[in-house]
Amino acid sequence: MPSLRTPPRSGAGAPAGGGGDVESGVVSTAIPGAIPPSSRRAVYAVTLVAVLFWALVLLFVAYVRYGGDIRGLLCIGENVYLPAVFEAVPRAGPAGYDGQQYAALATDPLLLKFDTTRALDSPPYRATRILVPLLAWGLALGKPAPAIIAYQLLCWGLGLAAVFLLARWLAADGRSPWWAIPLVCSAGLAAAMIRSTPDAAALCLMLAALWLHARGRYPLAVAVAAAAVLARETSYLAVLAIAIDELRRRRVMRVAAFTLVPLMPFLAWKLYLRSVLGVSIAIGGPSFTTPFGWAPEKLAEVFANSGIAWQELFGLLAIAATTLAFIMVASRPSAWAAPELAFLAFCALGLVLTYDAYVETWGYARILIAVPFLATLVAERQSSPSRRWSLRVIAVFYLLAGLTMTRWEMREALNGRSLLAALRAGTAATGKAVQGGGPTVDGLPTLYVLPVANSRGRAGARWQTWLELTNLATTENRVFVDLLPAGRAGSSALRATVTLGPGQTRAWRNTLNQLFGFSGSGALRLSPLGGPVSVNGRTANVAGGDAQAPLLPAIGEDRAIRTGEQATLRGLSHDPSFGAAVRTNVGLLNLTARRIRVRIQAYDAQGRRLGQLEGELPSRGFLQVDDIFAKAKAGTVSDGSAVVEAITPGGAFLAYASVIRGPTAPVVYVFPEQEREAASPAPK
Repeated sequence: MPSLRTPPRSGAGAPAGGGGDVESGVVSTAIPGAIPPSSRRAVYAVTLVAVLFWALVLLFVAYVRYGGDIRGLLCIGENVYLPAVFEAVPRAGPAGYDGQQYAALATDPLLLKFDTTRALDSPPYRATRILVPLLAWGLALGKPAPAIIAYQLLCWGLGLAAVFLLARWLAADGRSPWWAIPLVCSAGLAAAMIRSTPDAAALCLMLAALWLHARGRYPLAVAVAAAAVLARETSYLAVLAIAIDELRRRRVMRVAAFTLVPLMPFLAWKLYLRSVLGVSIAIGGPSFTTPFGWAPEKLAEVFANSGIAWQELFGLLAIAATTLAFIMVASRPSAWAAPELAFLAFCALGLVLTYDAYVETWGYARILIAVPFLATLVAERQSSPSRRWSLRVIAVFYLLAGLTMTRWEMREALNGRSLLAALRAGTAATGKAVQGGGPTVDGLPTLYVLPVANSRGRAGARWQTWLELTNLATTENRVFVDLLPAGRAGSSALRATVTLGPGQTRAWRNTLNQLFGFSGSGALRLSPLGGPVSVNGRTANVAGGDAQAPLLPAIGEDRAIRTGEQATLRGLSHDPSFGAAVRTNVGLLNLTARRIRVRIQAYDAQGRRLGQLEGELPSRGFLQVDDIFAKAKAGTVSDGSAVVEAITPGGAFLAYASVIRGPTAPVVYVFPEQEREAASPAPK
């Protein structure tokens, strides 16, 4: 990495608040008025590297793991309740990650809908960080679906802006902007980008407040500081650093402005939350403990099983380097300005976090996201090479942790596939979509297998689909096998063509991976071209080995539920206790070329209606509604039922229910009874 250091500058020309003269071996914080063209180009080059790097990473993960749907990067949990607008978003695992909470807030930031509050694991805590969700909601003009995308774009855009701002600040200080390169994949930024959380956005606003203060633009600095606190409450540490810097200069009015003004909108919002939620205004979040109380347990985790968890090791080395740098910077109070004070504040925060915060790098790197950025800025203000490198090494270790995290995420996206198989599946999704629906070919019926999956689930479950296809004709036969990915219109189907000899049977243990190189869920549509076929399949949890349950025959369009008809799914169960893990999912497949609206009504064993859900199915699209009794806010249900019907005129769809009784029991599939119940009352 090049070193473009210039001699220490005098503070005579610095704007008020810029920092003053050289003290105790620390270079002045004065900001020159002009940036040399070479430094300006370097700033843009660093920013371009950040943009290209994250564009490639995010698009790759979205492409190969979520079928090109960037909303999958919200890391939606399969067992997490979210508003209906999230039903079509690809799921990422049992619990998901924090980004889903703030994306839910973006659809209803004022918490006017009950569904929004229910979607937050801790409403008083999550809703405190309201700025980015509120901005997304405003940019989307209050429309929930666009607000989700706007929220992600704000998280990513402001995260990249933080890198630009730090490089720009270095250039303005007469230092090399190239020292910002390690920050491109710093662990905290990586976690915020890959998991779509607002932490990097808060970092950008916090740095902007410090930058504006250093340039003497105090009113704007106060306003941006208030925004930073609304984005994440820990940003107030940087605001207090500015106030202390002003206090040391005996500027009492500015101390009051920076201390109180950013608190006012924050406290006003907390009071609003109390009026809406009826709870205390406690911030919540990680608790604190004695310094390094987490270390013994964390070290045992890093070196467990005779191996090394590299991302955790690099993260711990970053924490160790931060501690040493904290002591070094704290030892020279005369050199403190707002950036140094902010750095010390976040270092102190890191010292007292509990093991719950340090359990994984993804978590504490987001809490301490400002540390490597501030360390880089403070490092280039030092005159001694040893002092500079003691701070630079923090960014280096966080970079190594971030690269390891990013590599792990990309390997998870590949899901055991080769890169070629993953890209081939994506090419099929974008370039070889199957148009139209499932018409019969030469009078041969189209058959459907639902559900199908190649995905992870709760409690370490691994869902895969076994498929057997037999040619019943006496001549060679070809069959179009179309995968209808969950939550998407049938026009985005992926197609594989299977050729069978006379009487031949072919089988696939993991159909979606073997035929399509696809991870996710959906339904299969099979259209024979040269004669009748027999199709059997089953989706099961194979985490404990191959499932022994028998295969189920495919169903045809003669089983369709049409508008004006109701069909009942019986023998359903639900137990909300964690240990039982009993739940019922309902899957629906639209057979028409138009969007249709469907209704699901849940009943207990006595025929009492527990609640109902309504939603839309895309054209020839598949959708599974998870844990319907939980969505109906039901308690334990034994031998319950669900009534499904199409509301849209001309609608036709297939349906099933899957009853899952714990992580080891085989899933039970329930299909509607043959008789149709026209506008029937509660089932008996």
